[in-house]
Amino acid sequence: MNNDGYISREEMFQMLKNSMVKQTTEEDPDEGIKDIVELVLKKMDHDHDNRLSMDDFMKSVKEEDLLLEAFGPCLPDTKYREKFLADLETGNIHMDISQAKS
Repeated sequence: MNNDGYISREEMFQMLKNSMVKQTTEEDPDEGIKDIVELVLKKMDHDHDNRLSMDDFMKSVKEEDLLLEAFGPCLPDTKYREKFLADLETGNIHMDISQAKS
């Protein structure tokens, strides 16, 4: 979100908070979001710096295909996803996430 090439714990929290459907319960909705952030960091933050880099993401999805499924309809279908991962492994894709729009 701040174009530093990482998704920090706070940035992840804000993105999830803004995209989650609010439900009327007695529980604090922020607690559920914090739990999701902790789970994502535990699973994907390979260098343990409390933020996700593109390298963290790439290692995570290569190790666990189901993580790609967790991102739901925002991802392309299987054929394009497989091509993307193959290109990523062979170095045919060069990503500069600092150019991505927030």
